[in-house]
Amino acid sequence: MPRNSHPAASAPRTRRASRPTPGSRWLPWALLAALAAAWGALRLLPAGWIDGPWAGGVLPPLSAATAAWIDASPVSLTLVGAIAWLVVVALVATRRSLGRTARLGWVLVLVAALGPTFELAWGLGYRRTPLEARLALGAEAPKAEPTWAVLDRLIEVAIASAPPSSDAIALGAAWRDDAFAAAAACVAAADAFVLRRNEPLRLPGRVRSLPAGLLLSGGFAGFQSPWWREPHLDGGLPPVAATSVALHELAHAAGWAREAETDALATLAGIACADPEVRFAAALHALLLVRGELGRVAHDDPAWRARLDAAWATLPAVAGDAWAASRAAFQLHRSATVERAAVAVYDGYLRAQGVEAGFADYGRAGVLLVNALAACADGASAPWCAQSTSTSAAGGASR
Repeated sequence: MPRNSHPAASAPRTRRASRPTPGSRWLPWALLAALAAAWGALRLLPAGWIDGPWAGGVLPPLSAATAAWIDASPVSLTLVGAIAWLVVVALVATRRSLGRTARLGWVLVLVAALGPTFELAWGLGYRRTPLEARLALGAEAPKAEPTWAVLDRLIEVAIASAPPSSDAIALGAAWRDDAFAAAAACVAAADAFVLRRNEPLRLPGRVRSLPAGLLLSGGFAGFQSPWWREPHLDGGLPPVAATSVALHELAHAAGWAREAETDALATLAGIACADPEVRFAAALHALLLVRGELGRVAHDDPAWRARLDAAWATLPAVAGDAWAASRAAFQLHRSATVERAAVAVYDGYLRAQGVEAGFADYGRAGVLLVNALAACADGASAPWCAQSTSTSAAGGASR
């Protein structure tokens, strides 16, 4: 007679599902609350703390690290980082060993972590002391005569730094990588002057080229990612426009967030730059800004158009060719529908960051630029003042 076996001994054992530890249930929600509190605290930091500990303590080593990685990487770290973050989110969201509530909690933690890291890497720049206060410029619009004087000075810069022919600046011509490196050094020097840094920030010496039309279709020409502060340009830009946009994005990379201040500081940095291509690109962009200001302050004067036309006629032909190439690039790729949507989204983003004028904040750049250059005639000491009074010699020697 066979020996009876105990049913439990002969039946296959089933593996009991592991229960999450008590701490794993509340940990993601505690982290979520901590991240929300950190984001709120950073949003409430006063300008003095941003100008001091952040701009002087956090930004320099962070900029040195990211610039070194950007310069060493052959691909966009912004793209790599975004893909890596999405992969981690997907892995967490589909991890079966976590309960449904825990998965939701950890996904929310990964999303919420973007808030305080955005502020530390970039967002605090929207609430720093304005550039006009740093340079003691005042916020009032310039009068007509100082604006005419600035226009004449910029024409001298453009003439002195103009390339000998239009071949290298035509639409489709190759960009000059060493011009971007020179632009980075000049922006870092201008930022160091404004903030009285002992050592200039290290900024990336290279920019990323995006597929032609990706940004131009929406009326934009470049961007820099908030976490990496990595400059990206639309690949459809001609060289002079690309250099001008690179100056702007590099000023963003230096922590200047508001668009008008970024554009003004980038242009001032370019005017003071020893590299003639950078100086020429900055001068042409500055001339368009100043022309816009003249249209505002002198439009009631019947003689201003003739005076402007006479001044404009003194520019070398390559200046008109550079502007024509830039217009052609935008006309080739621009989509009115995409542009309206892109501007609306960016306007909302800027207002959410405390920029009351939203997208219209770009319009202050001309006022800041004219006031900064007009201050040179009143005895201001700045790199762009020294450059603007010696452009003929400097430009002729370096061309």
